[in-house]
Amino acid sequence: MKKSLLLSALLILTIGVQAQKIGVLVGIDSQTASFPENTLFSSSSDTGIHLGVFAKFDLSEDYSFQPEITFSNVKEQNPLDNLGINAIFKRRVLDNFNLQLGPQLSYVLGTFSSQDYTKFNFQLALGAGMDINDNLMAQIRYGLQLNNHYIGDENSDYKINSLSVSLGYIF
Repeated sequence: MKKSLLLSALLILTIGVQAQKIGVLVGIDSQTASFPENTLFSSSSDTGIHLGVFAKFDLSEDYSFQPEITFSNVKEQNPLDNLGINAIFKRRVLDNFNLQLGPQLSYVLGTFSSQDYTKFNFQLALGAGMDINDNLMAQIRYGLQLNNHYIGDENSDYKINSLSVSLGYIF
């Protein structure tokens, strides 16, 4: 699994060499873990930072594709580091404003105290972005987890959803 994640990261970096634009991202992540607890719904939320690189490909005048590799660190009771690979499609709706949609795959770095949780999480990202000028962009994105983070023996549904606010610099 680690090899396929590394190969995916190298593929995105290789694509970045041929991209029309490349850039870096920095921002804030807020992750909310939600799970049922004795028939009651419970959740917890923590905030951290993320850093990343991206490539941008214009597919047409109004559509573009933006693959990203991000590293995020969210402080919980135990720090949670994630390596993310995102494949975001953008639709320009105004001159400098876009809507975003695409898959986000994250791999939890480090170890859990229990083997009941998966290290791979798959999210559907929905967001919006704004090109501030030719070199600066801002975006906000919500990631809705599609797979169950809990893989133990109990019948439980555990999700980690995320809200990211990023500022990007385009070279």
